[in-house]
Amino acid sequence: MREYKDLIAVLLAILTLIVIGALFSPTFEEQKSFWMLLINIVVLLFAFGLLATLAYIGFKSFALYGAVVVAIVMVMFGLYWVMTIVGMTYLIWGFIFGFEALLVAYRVKSAEEWFKDRYTYESFYREYRIFYPMIMVVYTIVEVLPCLLGFEKPKRFEANVIVKRMQEILK
Repeated sequence: MREYKDLIAVLLAILTLIVIGALFSPTFEEQKSFWMLLINIVVLLFAFGLLATLAYIGFKSFALYGAVVVAIVMVMFGLYWVMTIVGMTYLIWGFIFGFEALLVAYRVKSAEEWFKDRYTYESFYREYRIFYPMIMVVYTIVEVLPCLLGFEKPKRFEANVIVKRMQEILK
């Protein structure tokens, strides 16, 4: 508990110094800068406190975490950065999901265990529909491009194989 008292003391000291700087600044522009800094720090502390509380209680799903992060980014940086974060999250998680889904189609046991640990069949199928374009991108990168360079015929991709394997694994 001692480390939390020290952390709170340091945060209060920082906020106090910012308020003192705002009150005793010689120009209006400097005062405005200090007040904006104070507001931004308080917003960040609130967001961090919210995330720490949620992490302590436990996240029920990634969507809750994503909604909190998107709200924070919207307030601080605007819609452009929200769209950037959503797009990057889709690409990164879609690549991971697509790669694991292809591994399941090729009957890799570690990928099957990965899905067993994280999904029910309904949640898998929902993400499967969302990330189907990314599965095709991963298939193209992993199977088609190397085959084009080596003049080999790529393995045929059948989407229903993944769904059938996941029905066997998750039901």
